[in-house]
Amino acid sequence: MRHYGFPPIAGKSAGVLILGTFPSPVSRERGEYYGNPQNSFWRIMFEVLGLPFEKDYAAKTGLLIDHGVALWDVVESCEAASAADTDIKNPLYNTDIPGLAAQLGVRRILFNGGNAYTMYRRGIGETGRLVLPSTSPANARYSFAEKLAAWKKYLAENESFLLTL
Repeated sequence: MRHYGFPPIAGKSAGVLILGTFPSPVSRERGEYYGNPQNSFWRIMFEVLGLPFEKDYAAKTGLLIDHGVALWDVVESCEAASAADTDIKNPLYNTDIPGLAAQLGVRRILFNGGNAYTMYRRGIGETGRLVLPSTSPANARYSFAEKLAAWKKYLAENESFLLTL
C-alpha cells in the first residue's frame, strides 16, 4: 500500500529547512509531523527556545514558522510497512525541495538523521551536509541531552533563533 507524506510547514521565509525522511504510521494517523509522542523533535524545538512544551499541534507548527524554520520530508510517498526508515520501499521524492529552499531564502538545510541525508542524495542530489542526530525513538545511540546539544548548536546559529535565545 502506498502512503503519502505531508506538505511542508513554512511561513513566507525561513533561514533553516529541516528535512526528515517520511512520517511514521503514528504521525500519518494523527496527521502531524513527528506525531509519535516518543519522538523528541518537538521537545527539542521548545527546549532550544527555552519555552514550555505545548502539546497543541498548531502551537508547535507556529513555533517553527515564528522562528524562521521550515519543515518537510525528503520522501513524498512510498510503501512502508513500519516506522523504520529501512522499510521505505519504492520512494517518490519531494524533488522541489531545492525550489522551496530558494523561495523561502533558506541558508541552511538540516537533516534529521543520516537516513534523511542519504535519501536526499539518492533521490534529489548533493547538498551541504549538516546531519543531526535523529530525534526518532529508534535512535538510542544518543541520549536526549546529546540530541538537544547538537540541535541547539546548529539552530542557534540561525539568526531568527539568536533573536529569541
